[in-house]
Amino acid sequence: MTHLFIRFPNKAKSFFPRPSVLAASVPRLGNALAVILLLNLSGCGDAGPTPTSSLIQGRWASTALTPAYNAVVVPASTGANTPAVDTVWALAQDASSLMKLKVNGAIQTAGAVTGSVYTLGTASVTPISGGSYSVISTAATPTSAAVQQFSIQPLLGTTALFERADAMSTALTASQANGKWQADLGAAKVNLTIDTAAPNANNLSGTSTTGCTYSGQSTVVSTQSLYKIQLTETCSGGTTPVIHNFTGIATISPDNTRLTVVGTNEAETRAAALLFVKQP
Repeated sequence: MTHLFIRFPNKAKSFFPRPSVLAASVPRLGNALAVILLLNLSGCGDAGPTPTSSLIQGRWASTALTPAYNAVVVPASTGANTPAVDTVWALAQDASSLMKLKVNGAIQTAGAVTGSVYTLGTASVTPISGGSYSVISTAATPTSAAVQQFSIQPLLGTTALFERADAMSTALTASQANGKWQADLGAAKVNLTIDTAAPNANNLSGTSTTGCTYSGQSTVVSTQSLYKIQLTETCSGGTTPVIHNFTGIATISPDNTRLTVVGTNEAETRAAALLFVKQP
């Protein structure tokens, strides 16, 4: 099992919406099956949320985009997605944007794509609707190795081609995330404690150096190498506290020293991510 994230500098300026740094390592594949997922975002209309299978589950990275993007595909069957449809999280390595795409189809080989592109560090959200996708499966040949790929076209004015690193099919353990964590946002730091032995569901708690508090839950996803995350940020706002509720996913480095969290609010009008480093 590998669930490594590229170590990006913590250049985030704030939490909601914040620059995001979800990324993944991309070893070359030796699988006997090549899968191409074509997400054609030029159509119109929305087929509605009908989950596909987990064929394209896993971690992916772009091959020829500037900036480079990294993606995690999370099937609806994992129970990690809100709403419960197959979801693609794709982030620019320079933390400039985050894509959250919903891949909906009655069968694996065809369906609809909707979602949003978030310009991180701003309130800008560009909706994507009426897209479609198709899947092509091919076998390796004697002269060429099999590579699993998906492409998104047209998106952000070009075709985004991704290669699959692995299926992320082995579950993490709850205790891997236990301990004290810190995310450096530049102007502030977020300190988070995860205690999965806590007697209640809220096993996440924390504070920021700007006076905000955090609470929530980290849940193991039994069929994929990630956690489902629910996090509430409460900050002072005059007479009425400002509260943001956020749901998404998190993954942890193989040495359990880095925890990356990415997600959106319920209305999907804001995107957020935190890159945590384990503390002594």
